[in-house]
Amino acid sequence: MRRTVVVLVLFFLFAATGAYAHLTGAFADFLVSVHDEETIAKLKLEMQRTKNDIEAMTPQVRQKEQVFSARRNSAAAQLQFYDDFGMEAWLSLMLQAQDPVDIIGGQWLMARSLDRYMQELDRLYAEYMQVKTAKESLEGHQRLLRGMERQLQARARFMADNSDAAIDQLANYLDIDWMSEVEEPLLQSLASDRELAEKQLPQWAVPGTAAGALYKLEEQWLNDRSELAYFFRADHIYAVYEKPDLHVMLIGQLLNKENGTAELQFEAGFFNGFLMPDTLLEELRGFAVGTAGLEAAAGSPAPYYWQQANGALLLRTNE
Repeated sequence: MRRTVVVLVLFFLFAATGAYAHLTGAFADFLVSVHDEETIAKLKLEMQRTKNDIEAMTPQVRQKEQVFSARRNSAAAQLQFYDDFGMEAWLSLMLQAQDPVDIIGGQWLMARSLDRYMQELDRLYAEYMQVKTAKESLEGHQRLLRGMERQLQARARFMADNSDAAIDQLANYLDIDWMSEVEEPLLQSLASDRELAEKQLPQWAVPGTAAGALYKLEEQWLNDRSELAYFFRADHIYAVYEKPDLHVMLIGQLLNKENGTAELQFEAGFFNGFLMPDTLLEELRGFAVGTAGLEAAAGSPAPYYWQQANGALLLRTNE
């Protein structure tokens, strides 16, 4: 009996191998992953990491908002005081003082008080920018998580709609959808983003807005001009291409090269919740950035490198 079972297993194994031996390219790779739950393990891991980031960031954002709110109210009251009584106090000093030394001393005290107040406003603005950046980063994580959830939902719909289809039919459907609906427009969109990054880098770059960084490239600027939605994170960059019933998520990193240039290279991708084969990823090229046209980096021999951050890419120097 045991021998019979082994023979049957070998028969079906070789029969299946023969049936799919002719398959090549993306179709064959999709065929392997259709019913393999392990192919979405990376997506689920990315989802969990994003959830963990959201849970860690939420109390930090709330704390920053509370501190900023308290300091803002104090600054507003002080500003109202200067607005209501500042000029009156200065005129009173000028009219009542008899000794020029008293006038000069009073003016010095008022100027010093105003300087301290302006410094306080500068600190308040810095705190506001920290809160704003933290909130934007948190909102970006939440949007990214929703995109990951849509991937799993798309996979579930696909499997439910084709529950009676054979495995080779499922792989064929994925391959057809990719070739007819996704491949060409996605390639064109990526090419447009590469051209955008190359020709409009000076317009994209914001100088000196991050500690220790010469320039910052904000994800929102690119998203406003791209067919894709980019999510810049410290560990990875996510690029999402979405159409009705079609959802692509690419995961990559910005890899530094020579002379301050760096290129986005995709490491993995998901198409409607199915892990994309390497044969598809190899043809998808991300944008590249450099230092051409950036005045702060012009003429300096210092080596530059690009760094990923939440919501932005930062140009730094090794000096």
